[in-house]
Amino acid sequence: MSSEFSDTVRRVTHKAQRLAEVNTELRQKIIELEEQVDHLQETLMALQAEHADFENQLQQRDLALTVQSGSPARDTYSEEKIAELVREIDRCMKLLSA
Repeated sequence: MSSEFSDTVRRVTHKAQRLAEVNTELRQKIIELEEQVDHLQETLMALQAEHADFENQLQQRDLALTVQSGSPARDTYSEEKIAELVREIDRCMKLLSA
């Protein structure tokens, strides 16, 4: 009976050691994945800023092409921008008169 008990204790000890090893490996993997997430979030933020800059450049280019060519097909952007500016001026005038 003592031999069986010793064998059981050895198996349990071995399994506990293996479990501790796996736990250590998984904790290291979590750290690596968290570092990857941080890096990917930084990359995403940089790409979003670059995208916003490209969008702005595209709008400026479209406006310049509209002004340069006088093309009615691209005139909607100019009209929208002018309407937006007029609304902003109206809002400011209302605030000043209040």
